[in-house]
Amino acid sequence: MKNSILLCFLLAVTTVLGQENLSNTELKLIQLSLEKSYSLKNANNDLMIDSIETRAIKQNFIPTLTMNGGYAYGSANINADVPTFQLPISGTEIFDGESQFDAKGHFLNANLTAKALLFSGLQVNYGSKAGKEKIKAKNFLLEREKAEIIKDVIDTFDKIELLERSGIVLIESEKRLANEKTRVKSAIENGLATPFEREKISAAELKLASKRMELEGNLRLLHLKLSVLTGQDIGQIEQYSFELKPWLFKQNDQTYSNRPELEALRATIEAYEYKLKMNKNHFLPKVAAFATLSYFNLFNSQIKTPYETPISEQPINLDLNYFQGFPAYLVGVGFEWDIFNGLKSDNQIQKTSIEKNMAENKKIDAEEKLKLFEEKVRIEFEVKNQQILLKEKEKEVASNALHLAIASYREGLINISERLEAETDYQEAILDYYKIVAMQRQTALEVLTSTGSLTLNNLNN
Repeated sequence: MKNSILLCFLLAVTTVLGQENLSNTELKLIQLSLEKSYSLKNANNDLMIDSIETRAIKQNFIPTLTMNGGYAYGSANINADVPTFQLPISGTEIFDGESQFDAKGHFLNANLTAKALLFSGLQVNYGSKAGKEKIKAKNFLLEREKAEIIKDVIDTFDKIELLERSGIVLIESEKRLANEKTRVKSAIENGLATPFEREKISAAELKLASKRMELEGNLRLLHLKLSVLTGQDIGQIEQYSFELKPWLFKQNDQTYSNRPELEALRATIEAYEYKLKMNKNHFLPKVAAFATLSYFNLFNSQIKTPYETPISEQPINLDLNYFQGFPAYLVGVGFEWDIFNGLKSDNQIQKTSIEKNMAENKKIDAEEKLKLFEEKVRIEFEVKNQQILLKEKEKEVASNALHLAIASYREGLINISERLEAETDYQEAILDYYKIVAMQRQTALEVLTSTGSLTLNNLNN
């Protein structure tokens, strides 16, 4: 029995193999929604920031050139006790005991310094690689976010079309009931029917009108949602028509292991691995080359002493017009070596090891759950395909029953309640069919999601 159902399904599929799952209009609207999404824009901006930061790490090897300088005026009272000195001719003793000097002067300097990192202790190398893996992980998560937007937009298409199909069914029923009501009125006038039958039809018409009002309200909301998602005017959205038909798959070799979540976790683990290597190499020295070109000038300086010349008794002051140096340069190689940093690196190594272990645990857990999810949605998809065949048969049976009920009622073989019940059964059969088609399409999207294949390029593959 199961084999015969599957055979029927394959035959049905063969008749529509030339069809695509989505029209060009629908693909265009999906593309517009991806372009408009503010969350995607922010995610891309976040990736750009990470790219800049990673590039900045590698740019540590680019030489730097800095210039600094300054002007200063200084004044000081200096107390000094230096060995006594006796002048050879006069015998005058100077520097006898403690001496006090007043000093003041101007100082100007400027420096032009170039530096180049020669060896970073592998910090730049591993830090750059960790940054690239972080960017890779975020790119995979970006694909998952795109898939969620695609699912939401297609779900909106299907709901709009489901309501459109429902409206068509209700309009057809209204026409049939209107014709039936006209016939009953004529029959009442000829004594062949009762007012009860007319009132039952009127009640059924009111019920249909209520359903249509609710349907139209929901349809306006869905059109508004699609307008917000795509950025297109709602009037233009209302002009589009969408297709509600079973989703078809072509051969795809992807499995749950291709899910963007798993790829992101793999990249995250790699990032932690490089970060761990970077932390473990903290003890390596950093080597840099440098060159400095300087200018300095000490000018208008004065030092007042407490001494006088022996004959003229003039104060002895030491004045300096200027003391200038240019060009003064210094070229060399220096290093910085953190011999002991208070166990900070050890703590960082432990922290990174724990974070890496947590990411590995998440990956194992995700693999188990995603494998189960893939099996689940594939089974559900097969079930939905079989239900579509059954609902197709139910629709045919309900249509035949409706035509028989109409003919039987007119011949007086059944009452009005049975006639209206057949009408309701037909409506439900039609709507149930389109509902199961919509569910099959959503399940198909879940199948694509389960293998990481839900991208714009794979929608018609």
